[in-house]
Amino acid sequence: MSKYHILDEEKLKEVLYHDYLLIKQMNVPLEIKIKLLSTLFTVNPNCWRVIGITPKALEIFAEYNFKKISGMGINRSHIIQRHDNYKIMLEGKISNTTDFWENYFNNDATILSTSSENMSASKSFIDEALLIPNDERQLFRSLGYAWKHKKEEEDFLKNLYIQYSKQ
Repeated sequence: MSKYHILDEEKLKEVLYHDYLLIKQMNVPLEIKIKLLSTLFTVNPNCWRVIGITPKALEIFAEYNFKKISGMGINRSHIIQRHDNYKIMLEGKISNTTDFWENYFNNDATILSTSSENMSASKSFIDEALLIPNDERQLFRSLGYAWKHKKEEEDFLKNLYIQYSKQ
C-alpha cells in the first residue's frame, strides 16, 4: 500500500474523484481498472476504516491481552466487498464529487473479525459487531494492509471486553 496520503479531506475527495474519472475512461479491462482504483484509494489515510468488531474477534484479542499478534487470525472484513463496489462504481454513473465520496466512503467500512468469519459465505457476523467510535482517538487507523494497534487500541478493546462480558 501507498505511504503517500492526502490529509486534507476536501483535497482528498477532489483528487480521488478526478482520478476515478480518469480510470473509468481508460480502455483497459474492468479487472485492471478495479486494481487501479484499489491502489488509488490507498492515498486515503483512513481507507478500510474500522467501524466495529465481532464478539469472536474480541475474544481472541482477550486471549492475547488485547495486543495484536502476527498470525492471530484477525482481519478487517469489508461490509461491502471492495471488488463488487468498485465494479458498480466503474459501470455506473457518478456525476459529482459528493456522490462519489458518499459511495466510496460508506462502502469502505470494515469490521474486525476472525479469518473464518471473513471467509464465511454468511455475513451475519456483521450484524453482531460491536461498534467502534469514530472519534478524536482515531482508533485502528490504516497502516498499509495492517492497522494501528497501540496502547490506545488495547485499552479500548479491554474496556469493550469488560462491557461486553457484563451483558
